[in-house]
Amino acid sequence: MYRVVLIFACLISTALAAGSSSVGVREPAVAGQFYPADSAELSAMVKTQLNGAADEAKIDGQILAIFVPHAGLVYSGPTAAFAFKLLQNSTFKNVIMCGPTHYYGFRGVSVYGPSMIWKTPLGTIACNDALCNAILKNDKAAAIIPQAHAEEHCLEVELPFLQTVLPKFQIVPVIMGNQDGPTIDGLAKALEALPTDNTTLMVASSDWQHYRPAAQGYRMDSLGMDCFVHLDPDRLEKYFATGQVEMCGGGPAAAVLKAAIAKGGNRVKILRYSDSGDITGDKSKVVGYVAAVIYKATSGATKDTTVPSESSVRPIPPSGNEYQLSTDERKKLLEIARKSIQSYLTTHSVPEFDVPTKLKEPGAAFVTLTKQGDLRGCIGYTVAVQPLYQTVAQCAVSAAVSDPRFEPVTPDELAGLDIEISVLTPLVKVTSLDQIQVGRDGLMITLGNNRGLLLPQVATEYHWNRTQFLQQTCYKAGLPTESYKRPEALIQKFQALVFGEKDVSGK
Repeated sequence: MYRVVLIFACLISTALAAGSSSVGVREPAVAGQFYPADSAELSAMVKTQLNGAADEAKIDGQILAIFVPHAGLVYSGPTAAFAFKLLQNSTFKNVIMCGPTHYYGFRGVSVYGPSMIWKTPLGTIACNDALCNAILKNDKAAAIIPQAHAEEHCLEVELPFLQTVLPKFQIVPVIMGNQDGPTIDGLAKALEALPTDNTTLMVASSDWQHYRPAAQGYRMDSLGMDCFVHLDPDRLEKYFATGQVEMCGGGPAAAVLKAAIAKGGNRVKILRYSDSGDITGDKSKVVGYVAAVIYKATSGATKDTTVPSESSVRPIPPSGNEYQLSTDERKKLLEIARKSIQSYLTTHSVPEFDVPTKLKEPGAAFVTLTKQGDLRGCIGYTVAVQPLYQTVAQCAVSAAVSDPRFEPVTPDELAGLDIEISVLTPLVKVTSLDQIQVGRDGLMITLGNNRGLLLPQVATEYHWNRTQFLQQTCYKAGLPTESYKRPEALIQKFQALVFGEKDVSGK
């Protein structure tokens, strides 16, 4: 079967390469599922996530490739933004995008580029025919297999970021089928043969471990990140084979890493690590997300051996040990949550809201939906990247239609749903460990460029005492577990202010 597909695909490739004048359009496959289908809403989401990414990454050299996750943007977008933000004000005009197949089985790689236009709600992107044909020529396992791209999301979800940070660019879309050694090496050599300059960038798209408890997942992911920072794609491939590392796009990532090293890449920086539980609050089954960059350093060490679990984020400004919202402010947030869901389900848009000043301050929150006492959806942000009322509106809609554990809420269901909001209180510096109360407080520990955050309920779920909670927060940050004892370590705590419609109605 694979041989028949490849022969057919090669015939298509030959016809297109020979100068066919027809131009095809690759329509969006996951708009409205993995990201908003409305252009204004999508643009606002991407810009918010880019604004929430820290500016601390210092890249002293020529960027050759970035590595980004590809889940729904509400989950992986805040992490991917750390890599895409590096591209702002850059000179890149050609982006070679490499990812794995999720829906269509085949061998080799498929280049769906010559004479193709890719489309998203933000507009269209042309393919660089010359570069597409160069890969088809230089990789004997490469062909044009339209089925491999028809429903695939791993490249599509990266396009809105590229359309936002690059003023004008072309793409080379590459999907890898069977991720064996020869296929990885073949693609790596074809990528290596492409131009190495300030106008050409490689992007590898991959999520990491899938549906494991957060602590176990991070241990697996840290092994893979260690391979990146030590520039060791061969060890990374061995970890794939033994199951010690899980990356759905491990093959494309290894190929890009090999090609970048061959082009002179001598340093990798992990920009951010997170997991889906940072958004949903459920740490029992998470997906890992990594944003990283490989570049040709102009000076200094050739390896950055730090493997952080979280990079810099924009925290809620500290304002004391207590954080309160009045009954009217709570009612307003709950009203915003319900009206946002109702409007989105009927018009695919969220209305404007007139809110008091306090709700315009940056805020982090979760919105939880229940139906007759059973969970129906839960999405949130653990860091303040936008005004609190906008966070609640966005999370309410996402909880209703984007929580992967549930089918989207229908308009008929809305009246029967109960809405609960958890607002994370401002971060407060811990001056004595006695100030930390397990079960009440969440923790954030920062040391150098490493930062880790755990929600209050995580310690309760795992029955940790205070010392274990501190150790696990250090571990989440990619630090030795006793790092919280170091004088330069910054320990901050926060709580969650939880309220629902029944609470404010008095029923």
